[in-house]
Amino acid sequence: MAALVNIPQSTSTVEVSIIDTTSTIHFPTAFFVTPEINDVKTLRGGSYSFLIEHKPSGKRLVFDLGVRKDWKNYAKPLLDNLLSTGAFTLDIKKNVADILTDHGVSLDTIDGIIWSHTHFDHIGDPSTFPSSTSLIVGPGFSAAFLPAYPTNPSSQLLDTDFAGRSLVEIQPSQFDQTIGGYKAYDYFNDGSFYLLDVPGHAIGHICGLARTTTTEGNATFILMGADTVHHAGQLRPSDALPLPDQITPNPLGGPLPCPGEMFEKIHPAPETYQTKPFYHINVDENGNSVAHDPVEAEHSVDHLKEFDALENVFVAFAHDASLEGVIQTFPAKANDWKAAGWKEESRWRFLADWKL
Repeated sequence: MAALVNIPQSTSTVEVSIIDTTSTIHFPTAFFVTPEINDVKTLRGGSYSFLIEHKPSGKRLVFDLGVRKDWKNYAKPLLDNLLSTGAFTLDIKKNVADILTDHGVSLDTIDGIIWSHTHFDHIGDPSTFPSSTSLIVGPGFSAAFLPAYPTNPSSQLLDTDFAGRSLVEIQPSQFDQTIGGYKAYDYFNDGSFYLLDVPGHAIGHICGLARTTTTEGNATFILMGADTVHHAGQLRPSDALPLPDQITPNPLGGPLPCPGEMFEKIHPAPETYQTKPFYHINVDENGNSVAHDPVEAEHSVDHLKEFDALENVFVAFAHDASLEGVIQTFPAKANDWKAAGWKEESRWRFLADWKL
């Protein structure tokens, strides 16, 4: 399966920093994934954003903004929905704009904010950036979500998100390459950074693929997975990345490897516990799902598994709690993730969520 990913060659890279947006979100497991495993009804995650710096052009981009600090100032329909469901517990310490300025990044050097999609835990507060910072969105965005609130009283976005700034909607025709089953747009036209059309979770859902190092035949990449998955148990194990007989580092702690067979008893299909993921996208009996198109969303997950199985691609989706304590976040750079062993150290940590 991993052989299906053919990333074009290039000698160009971008510098990438993974931003801890200081968001902590507690959410019901069944809102996103199924089945319930080992009586785990609630999950916790942060919300990662990314700073992307393209040295040849001097341009800087921010991919996603997490949750805005003053989240009760979201558009009224969005806030009403959050409060009425009572499904989420939120703790946010800072806006991404504050995190950047705290570390000496002037906001007027940020050329664009990329929204992976329009859900509350990704849109943040664009109004904290100057009007010179454009807002970059995926295909179908304008028709589906504009005008915003209060111009449109039912919109979950705010007029202030867009006021005075350029809105750039990437058109389907611009995704003129195919990488690993996704349509891809070469953003800087040099192979350093691609936007990927990753449909299913939401209208206009896009991901980022950054080339982080380039050595003859041995380039490395970070895939900014947004909400393609909400838990690593949707990705792993897979046919291309089986659960090892002996798991190291031990996700349950201790110096010795953990026997993989320990997880057979909690896998929803025990006979395939080494090759099939533990979770998939939940769809209620009435057809409701967090995914806009659950079938398309599962196809997108399948393609993400292909990237995840590659040793030179580090998949970092927005709410991956298993990265905590492994990765270095902004202001540190993430380009040397492979030499630092982040992928190997974090790969199976999600197994500890089920507390055997």
